[in-house]
Amino acid sequence: MTHTRRMTVYLRSPVPDETERRQASVLGRTDSLRQQGLLDDVSVKYWHRLSTGTDPRETEDIAAMAAWAEANDCSLTPTFDRHDRHSAFTGDDSVVTLPVVCLSYWEDGELVGVYPHRGSCGHCTVADGLDRIEAALQSGEALAHTGSQR
Repeated sequence: MTHTRRMTVYLRSPVPDETERRQASVLGRTDSLRQQGLLDDVSVKYWHRLSTGTDPRETEDIAAMAAWAEANDCSLTPTFDRHDRHSAFTGDDSVVTLPVVCLSYWEDGELVGVYPHRGSCGHCTVADGLDRIEAALQSGEALAHTGSQR
């Protein structure tokens, strides 16, 4: 059976040059997986430091990632930090601090991995996620959520 495999890379922008180089490294790895034919598609989405809930697609993506984490007994904190704030100008609202780099991995339309996250075994970084995804794709196995490596 043929599976459709895709990855979305989320990048915070603007960022300092050193951080941008780290982001470029992640993009290089994901593009390599696509060029090898292991991924059908890689899309890149840019976001700012804070999500205020005004962008419906961004809000939907964050909600899907949070649902994945909950279903897999994981947490997206501290890299996704939801908190309330108060401004004399704009009033009270809730915002989410977004990570510098985030990956979501999809098989056949189902979200099967979000990196970074924290699980029962600790923190799983974007690099850990890329290692897991690449190993699963090269072996022909489905990506299994097995807890975190670090």
